[in-house]
Amino acid sequence: MRDDEIERLRTQLKLLQRRLRQEALPVTGLSLSAARVLGAVARSPEDAQPGNLAEQLTMSAPNVSAALRELDAADMIARTKDPGDARKVRIVLTTHGREMVARSRHERDSWLGQAITSLLDEQEQQLLLLAGNLMERLAGHQPSTA
Repeated sequence: MRDDEIERLRTQLKLLQRRLRQEALPVTGLSLSAARVLGAVARSPEDAQPGNLAEQLTMSAPNVSAALRELDAADMIARTKDPGDARKVRIVLTTHGREMVARSRHERDSWLGQAITSLLDEQEQQLLLLAGNLMERLAGHQPSTA
């Protein structure tokens, strides 16, 4: 692909990602940072420690700590001791937190399904599935260190 085609593809992916975020049911009363941390905890429950979350989200430790306090106050997370190292804290979703994540994902999936059905014919839908497989492969690419 040419550089201009790569730039166009990246821009298209960002547009869809932005739209999916807009279509998600807003988590009432939470900052964007807290919503990001909530999603990260849901995606990686085994790595849900404050330092890991900061690294994963490329956020500063103080910002993650503030988001965790906000989520704790909203009863969306709980802090537990790490079973392997009692000095470490693990972050787990509460029932309320799991419900909010599920509602948000459902809203995004619903919008995307409606958009696909409304705008794409069967052949385009199949092509989109194939493109999704390619994007998944791209996301897993690790440059060789030669």
